Amino acid sequence: MSDDPLPSGSDDIAIAHWGEHVNGGGDRVAWELVRAFEDAPLYVGWRDEAIEPDDIDAEQLINGCLNEWALQRGGVTRMLSHLLGWQIAEPLRDHDVLVTSGNEPLFYVPPTEQVWIAYIHHTNRRQSDQIDQVGRGKIPLLKLLFYYAVRVTFDHNTHKPDQFVANSEQVKRRMVRYWGIPEEKIDVVYPPVDTHKYSLDDAETRDYYLTLSRLDWHKSVEDIVRAFDDLDARLIVAGDGPERDKLESIADDNVEFVGYVSEADKRELLAGAKAFVFNGQDEDFGISPVEALAAGTPLLGVEEGMTQYQVINGKNGYTFKRDGTGATIRKATQQFEMEGIDWDAEMIETFADRFSVDTFHSKMRNVVSRVMDEADITPEWFSEYETNS
Repeated sequence: MSDDPLPSGSDDIAIAHWGEHVNGGGDRVAWELVRAFEDAPLYVGWRDEAIEPDDIDAEQLINGCLNEWALQRGGVTRMLSHLLGWQIAEPLRDHDVLVTSGNEPLFYVPPTEQVWIAYIHHTNRRQSDQIDQVGRGKIPLLKLLFYYAVRVTFDHNTHKPDQFVANSEQVKRRMVRYWGIPEEKIDVVYPPVDTHKYSLDDAETRDYYLTLSRLDWHKSVEDIVRAFDDLDARLIVAGDGPERDKLESIADDNVEFVGYVSEADKRELLAGAKAFVFNGQDEDFGISPVEALAAGTPLLGVEEGMTQYQVINGKNGYTFKRDGTGATIRKATQQFEMEGIDWDAEMIETFADRFSVDTFHSKMRNVVSRVMDEADITPEWFSEYETNS
């Protein structure tokens, strides 16, 4: 817990998160916000008690049989349920300060004097920087029309918070471009990564490369697997997902699939790898590469999104450009084999501290403290009377 002070009268802080979802990065941000602000109450669009940590007790905001059905169904119905459910969100209105996580809470219409800080994970990417992928899909014209309507509807909600916090410089850039938010109204605070859980001492470095992620199309693990087809090196693929069968069908004998791994096995795999290979498409942040760095393991990462800034070329790893074949990944791996890197495992481990939970707590408390001061609308003459009374 950070000792950074908050202004007097800051006891009444609430956290609101769009919805607990498969123990993902957004959920962890919300839970760490609760811990950063001394067990502030947590409200969620919908709740999944099964994934909540023991010290977290959320309250579901969007209730009722119809809304429950819509939230479970997903798609447009879920979107409409959030649009209607967040606007008033009665329990939130009783708090002096509100910190939200995710985009759906932006539909909320706050009381005049409530201070609101909104933490943003992404910019509805199919309606912004990934719009070209919509145009290549089925019934593209109808989809483009639908996403235009969504964008227009959503754009009316990106001006109400007092301050925004982006989870990376990449996301800040998108918020300025696609949402029209002034740069000075956006801070960058990286998501909290449990860097202290990983250590170079968890295992001795062994003779394998590692990639670990959900095996889905946007992680582009296929390119990594193909890169190792022509390499005299061993690759371990950890994680599961819809792409697994396809990936196994194209892999050579030097590629091993281990599926979902426990936290203990994950720590050992990360620390024991020669290098971690990551090819996620234009990642907003990317947690698994940071976990690898925290384990003292070099990173071979794609030169896009936040990944390109997690790699200091020649120091803690190498970047490669996406080519859709794996050839550039193969070249980066060969360069790593031949030239090595400048930093030792301890320096790589220390580099990851900038993404730690403690750093997240401290920076978020500083942002909230500053915004509370800036949002004070007490007239100067009133303050003078208060001082002299």
